[in-house]
Amino acid sequence: MRVVFAAFERQSDARRNYNKSFDSTYPDIAKSNKTTCHVCHIGDNKKNRNHYGEALRKELKVPKGSDEQKIKEAFKAIEDGECKTGKWKGRLDDGKVSCACGNGGPETSSDIFRQLNRENR
Repeated sequence: MRVVFAAFERQSDARRNYNKSFDSTYPDIAKSNKTTCHVCHIGDNKKNRNHYGEALRKELKVPKGSDEQKIKEAFKAIEDGECKTGKWKGRLDDGKVSCACGNGGPETSSDIFRQLNRENR
């Protein structure tokens, strides 16, 4: 009998600076709501970004930013943006995800996405 163990590394650990930077940029939002990857992403695949995440990516101009100050500046630069579901900063202040309209990716047509979308509006 052979036993095989496999270790898997979580990808989200590599992007910890985004969550940390968000929480320190917006301490009131972080205090009242648990911030997650869904501030910028749709579903479990981190390649699927909502409109807020796309705006942040464009503002950072690098695929994997790690400089906390630059990430904070990017959050501030896009905070007044909006999409079909409303102004991003206002939605975050209300404890909702920044963008619930999706970006047209495959995740937006799933039953799970639609249910989360109803709960977070």
